[in-house]
Amino acid sequence: MSPRRIDRRELLRRAGIGAATVSASAAAGCGSNDGAATTTAAVRTQTASTPSDAATRAKTSAAIRAARTRKVKRGEAPNLLLVIIDSIRADHLGSYGRKGAHTPNLDALARESLRFTHVYPEAFPTGPARATMYGGRRLFPFGDWRGPPPDMPVTPGWQDIPVQNLVTTLRGAGWFTALAVDTPWVLVPSQKPFQQALHRYHPVPGQTGTVTHPASLISDAELARHVPPKILHSSSGQKMRQYLANQVGRRSEADYLPAKVFSAGMRLLEEANRQKKPFALMLDCFDPHEPWDPPAKYIRMHGGSLDRTWDPGTVLNGTAHTNGLGPDDVAQMKALYRAELSMSDHWFGNFMQRFHELGLERETLILFLSDHGFLLGERGYVAKMATQCHPELIHVPLMIRSPDGREAGRTTDYLTQTQDVATTLLHAGTVRRPHFMDGQNLLPLLEGRSGKHKLKRREYVTGAYSSIVFARDRRWSYMGDNQNADPQLFDHKRDPHELHDLAAARPDRARRMYERMIVRDNGGRALPRFA
Repeated sequence: MSPRRIDRRELLRRAGIGAATVSASAAAGCGSNDGAATTTAAVRTQTASTPSDAATRAKTSAAIRAARTRKVKRGEAPNLLLVIIDSIRADHLGSYGRKGAHTPNLDALARESLRFTHVYPEAFPTGPARATMYGGRRLFPFGDWRGPPPDMPVTPGWQDIPVQNLVTTLRGAGWFTALAVDTPWVLVPSQKPFQQALHRYHPVPGQTGTVTHPASLISDAELARHVPPKILHSSSGQKMRQYLANQVGRRSEADYLPAKVFSAGMRLLEEANRQKKPFALMLDCFDPHEPWDPPAKYIRMHGGSLDRTWDPGTVLNGTAHTNGLGPDDVAQMKALYRAELSMSDHWFGNFMQRFHELGLERETLILFLSDHGFLLGERGYVAKMATQCHPELIHVPLMIRSPDGREAGRTTDYLTQTQDVATTLLHAGTVRRPHFMDGQNLLPLLEGRSGKHKLKRREYVTGAYSSIVFARDRRWSYMGDNQNADPQLFDHKRDPHELHDLAAARPDRARRMYERMIVRDNGGRALPRFA
């Protein structure tokens, strides 16, 4: 006998959207298919010594079995759509106030969503952020870090996604799970347990860090067209050579990587919609992360030049000066970044059109966010300088679209972080959060002002990038070495662009933020010292 269908009001009530409490009772799990994921595309990544397929498959199956709980049936909870687009500064979306942003599709999502105005990563850049978002628990301040897998940077915080995570938890509760992704740090061999936990895993190779064609296909002359002359022979220059080689054979915009990710997402969406299970679809798009080589129409859209002898298509972490960039070069870099963002937005819009054609908007909860921003010349810096944990680098967008349109077009200033993603999605799916996750369920905020009082009050946020830490409250911004060396302090209420460092004038304030926020969030223990 088929399960009783419930109406949308009851569906949303069970998901905790508009409800006073959220809970899901656990029961002895019934048998389910714990097989490994089906991979829908081949991918070559840089080789590394990793456990055998049999060993990783066993770990994955064990994690899914450990997560077994009451099975959620289709119609008992909204489907889940998680969209991650890398490297988006909140101030570069029209919905967050930028004029001429040319991000119409993300702005349209914002009009249908509750938009979060104070969101910060707890660990970044890309790799640590994915471990937090998919893993559901804080990494800050990397006290348990014992080094990365052999296919990741040897930098504090870099680690693979935990074996028990958002996907294994959803699968244990009977969900169909799928991911389309070109983010290279999700494609590396050490992420196999995570990849195999998915029913459908569609990697899209081609970004920096993956190899689809030999780098020797790109001549020195061609490389010089895309890299500042001063850093042509740097590591960033060589990464650009491989990236350009990966694009050999590209004929139209449909061959660009955001197009491939969101087009694969459409196919996965169609498959997911045919399932008898509820589905959780994840789309993880690496652009507008550097390097940049967007189509000409998007460069023109943002006032960039098409007549230069070379483009700043990639840069090293540092200053504009150390990269050999003058004012015109910085302006071109901004145009390239914004062009890639607009291209990603366009293909996200194509995906959303298919989403609406399938009639899924009234039975699917959408959570969109980014992981970190990018410095585009502010205070003289470019790229992702860890010592510059200012809003341009750490203030990111996040939106939640409720199936019933609750709180559409409204905003919340609740202090939010990336560990909240998994917990929120699990609550929406009526799946009990595992004990190892420590994020906040954000769904009560969809109840309006009254819902905010049901959340754990946050007076500040903290985060880390390598051995650099930051803390922010409603007025002050602190950043410095994790031993409190060389602290910086800004009164962002009076100095919103954070141009005037007050650490020397207010050392007591800087020390209190370090002790009462940074150290406190490490359980009162001294922070680890990294060599």
